[in-house]
Amino acid sequence: MQNYAWFAVIVMGTVSVARAAEPIQPAAANFEQSIFSAAEPADFASQWGVQPVSCEYASSCNGCNNCLSCGTGGCGCGCGCGYECGSGLSFLKGDHCFDSFIEPTTNPVFFEDPRARTRVRGLFINQMIPEDSILQGGDFQVYAVQLSVALSDRFAVIANKDGYIKLQSDALPNNGGWADLATGVKYVMVRDVENQFLLSGGVLYEWANGSSDVYQGNGDGMWNFFLTTGKELGEDSHFIGTVGWHLPNNPNQESESMFYSLHLDNEVVDDVYVLWEMNGIQYLQSGNRLPGVSVEGGDLINLGAGDVAGNHVLTMAWGAALILTDSLRVSGAWEIPLTSRKDLLDSRTTITMSWIY
Repeated sequence: MQNYAWFAVIVMGTVSVARAAEPIQPAAANFEQSIFSAAEPADFASQWGVQPVSCEYASSCNGCNNCLSCGTGGCGCGCGCGYECGSGLSFLKGDHCFDSFIEPTTNPVFFEDPRARTRVRGLFINQMIPEDSILQGGDFQVYAVQLSVALSDRFAVIANKDGYIKLQSDALPNNGGWADLATGVKYVMVRDVENQFLLSGGVLYEWANGSSDVYQGNGDGMWNFFLTTGKELGEDSHFIGTVGWHLPNNPNQESESMFYSLHLDNEVVDDVYVLWEMNGIQYLQSGNRLPGVSVEGGDLINLGAGDVAGNHVLTMAWGAALILTDSLRVSGAWEIPLTSRKDLLDSRTTITMSWIY
């Protein structure tokens, strides 16, 4: 019996020494381990009311749309939380997973950003009119405010055309008046955060409520159906493209057309981008408001000219954009025609300032 007793003492002593040599686990670590072993991360978030931190810039976390740790970290891949960037915060705040994209500057009414965002954009346009046009030269200015309200990260209400137009023409007395109002909706059909790709569609309706003194208000309204897409190219560049169809309710008063717009931007230094844009419009059917006239007004004016079917106008623009803060951006571009046909655009300068919620 004494031998068995000594054997038991030796075994117990050995076990005690071995356990004393093991590293001591902190109580907090054991507590955290017990929590996550009892519930999946998603259950943890729902039980404890913790929301994952959204990504301010998706590119800063290589396009990953998961949080680093549920409710406590920034962007990071592989944590398995499964929440999309901005989840639960997209109402009115919109989609901030594509914040490195630069919104198009030219063709501001119809060149649609594919993102669903809440933003207010101030717009100024100065356009020079060709001397060989129906207006015989001159210029006009546009002062406008554009609105977009995101109801989710996929759906937004948009108001792209409004404001005041001042027209100085060598053929007519100087005039000023209000532009037509254009409102609509946009839906993001494909939203691929990881690959920084978007595909959206929507419709914009232009009301015939503007002033005839500046060639607005004619017709019975016009529909614009559009598709728009965006893709990050590498780490510093982005592409945006839009195609659309202008369909007037009264084809005698306004011309029917299709358009396309292309945008490329590249970040040359931190928060400073250069941009290149191209806009084309193809007239499908002439109006009958101005019989025999072979010149149309482009994106801002629809003359209802009687001899424009088959005409095509292509322009190109160069410019820059600055990200001043997370919420404030400015851009500017200078645009000229590439085709021999200019219609009412000899050159155009467009300047924007956007506040993003």
